[in-house]
Amino acid sequence: MVRPCDLCRGTDASFLLECDRLDGPLVQCRRCGLIYVGERREDFTFAAANEEKSRALAARVRALGLVDEAIETAEAPWRERLFSDRLDRLRRHVERGSLLEVGCASGEFLRLAARAGFQVCGVEPDPQTSARARELYGLHVITGTLAEAKLPPNAFDAAVLFHVLEHLDSPRQTIAELHRLLKPGGILAIETPNIDTIWFRWLGRRWRQFIPDHYYFFTPHTLSHLLQDVGFRPVEIRRVGKPMSLRLFLDRLRRLSPRWSRWLGSWARRLHLEERTVYVNLGDIMLAFAVKES
Repeated sequence: MVRPCDLCRGTDASFLLECDRLDGPLVQCRRCGLIYVGERREDFTFAAANEEKSRALAARVRALGLVDEAIETAEAPWRERLFSDRLDRLRRHVERGSLLEVGCASGEFLRLAARAGFQVCGVEPDPQTSARARELYGLHVITGTLAEAKLPPNAFDAAVLFHVLEHLDSPRQTIAELHRLLKPGGILAIETPNIDTIWFRWLGRRWRQFIPDHYYFFTPHTLSHLLQDVGFRPVEIRRVGKPMSLRLFLDRLRRLSPRWSRWLGSWARRLHLEERTVYVNLGDIMLAFAVKES
């Protein structure tokens, strides 16, 4: 039985593909066009807050060979540059005020925003990373989901979700709650995979954005539809990339071709190129800004 569409609540969906890196079949709503996982076999939503789910997700990721933890840890300097780029983009729409980040992890983005003059608050379901944000940086971070946080209405000038929307049980419910929390004229920023890309059309089930806890795949059209339905006016949607080390880029290549990843990685190590910075924009990530209108 296919889950109802989270965007329009339609129940008529067409099958697109099966992929061992997804938690169920990928389908598309015939009414509004939203693409999503139509059946959740293990349901990894909010896995970080559930020990059993967290272990199952970690085991699945290891079995698929999607992430090298040592490489992820070494990427910290490039992540700080990424957070700085995101903050610069946000400040083109709102320069100061109160800022909420949903899914703030250990608070690196919020720390930069606080230094830039924002009054910051974060919500993070993972107990360990949210505790780290409080202990390391002294940030106001609530452990739990956005619904559990029970924040007051009209409290924030801006809210951001960076690679959170695709993981949620219901993007519509989360965007509706953020509409309640933002002040009139407040800015919402969302970064999420964009399935309206040549890479999905060419690669199909091998597309890099297919991982076990991704459940929703928006296009600029379906994301705009969602925002407008809830009471936001989209003001900018663009394809964005990010800075990363050559080491991470070649590691991500494993999702497409493990053999090429190993071969190119060995040459990068021999030539001492792993620490080189590359800016990658494949066109399959979008960043949207929207204004609360009603």
